[in-house]
Amino acid sequence: MALVEDIGLDAFDAGTLADSWRQQPGTPCYCTDLTREQMAAALLASADASRSPKRRDLAVAVLQERLGDATTNPDADFGVRVNRVICM
Repeated sequence: MALVEDIGLDAFDAGTLADSWRQQPGTPCYCTDLTREQMAAALLASADASRSPKRRDLAVAVLQERLGDATTNPDADFGVRVNRVICM
């Protein structure tokens, strides 16, 4: 964690390897640009292992549809906004 802090990022101890699923695609903390303070609630209170795969697949489908459409040009924060709407 010290190395992460030394390079200018906020380190966050998310727990054990067994709980690492709480940081995977489809969970509230994955690709949602949370602050350190918001991370604990997203990891512990909001993550739901049974819903995560469905949320992940929906987010991927939305991203593929939008990014594959030549008439739209999502900005750099589009993925974060999609994940926040679907997963939080």
